[in-house]
Amino acid sequence: MADALTSLGADVSFILSDSNSVELIESRGFATVVLDSDWRHIEDGTDDLCRICDGAEIPIVLVDTYSVTREYVDCLAQHAKICYLGSKGGDLGNLSLLANYSTCIDEAFYEEIYGNRGTKLLFGPKYAPLRPCFAEAYRECSAKIERVLVTTGNTDPQGFIPAFLASALSDERLSNVTFTAVVGRMVSDDVTAKVNLIGSRSSRVTVLRAVTDMAGLMSQCDAAVSANGTTVYELFAAGLPSVTFAMVEEQVQSAESLAELGAVEYCGLIGDGPHTTVAESIDRLASLVASRNRSVALATRAHALVDGHGADKIAKEILSL
Repeated sequence: MADALTSLGADVSFILSDSNSVELIESRGFATVVLDSDWRHIEDGTDDLCRICDGAEIPIVLVDTYSVTREYVDCLAQHAKICYLGSKGGDLGNLSLLANYSTCIDEAFYEEIYGNRGTKLLFGPKYAPLRPCFAEAYRECSAKIERVLVTTGNTDPQGFIPAFLASALSDERLSNVTFTAVVGRMVSDDVTAKVNLIGSRSSRVTVLRAVTDMAGLMSQCDAAVSANGTTVYELFAAGLPSVTFAMVEEQVQSAESLAELGAVEYCGLIGDGPHTTVAESIDRLASLVASRNRSVALATRAHALVDGHGADKIAKEILSL
């Protein structure tokens, strides 16, 4: 979002509760202000943030945290235009703009709460704020599925990746498929070691860690098996047919709604162990490998939902307030 706003001429700074992200943000060229407050009690930094807003020429605050409260928004709204990016429910007060890019949205509820306040409401996955590289990542679905990306995001507490690879390599239906496994930064040493061992024993498996160019990697693959989350929206933008599963209960509703839209092959909640989800994922992937028409239809519907320009869409709406 900061990149998109800057490209449109906005002066962007990050206001942070603590210094954990300062080095990363400043390395990208953005100014930071640290409030030394507790993010779990967002009102603690309100007074300082109000003073910062009072010193800005055209103050607009984009809030991106589940800690947001109505009291916080209503206080800041006296000093700036407040925009919220997220799916937290309830009445969040006097917002100027609300962007919720999930697929399961109670639009009637939002209209009832915000309709008389003039709040600009941006709904749906077309507003998914992906990095700029994903706006150019799309390519038509491959004639054959030969290279499959496997990812669970930053974590893999149930050990899905090693269990999936072990089963997939022994499945005759996938004998012509190679796999690129992306191991997240927070995956345990035990799971990482299992993935690395499989990779060392099979020429059909490539193991990557700390990938910085996911868009480029996706452009080299023909399909994906992924946990539901932001990565799924990136896969949509890249045009990859995808088999997905929910890592946690909070992902289920969104994952189910994407399946109902015909955008993914969904395998359910992984639960305490990966074996049932692994078996279902392999069956779904095998069906895509066997049917180009099915994989093309899936990828086409997915890309129609997310074209990679969501951040630009939101930025333009913010700057039009």
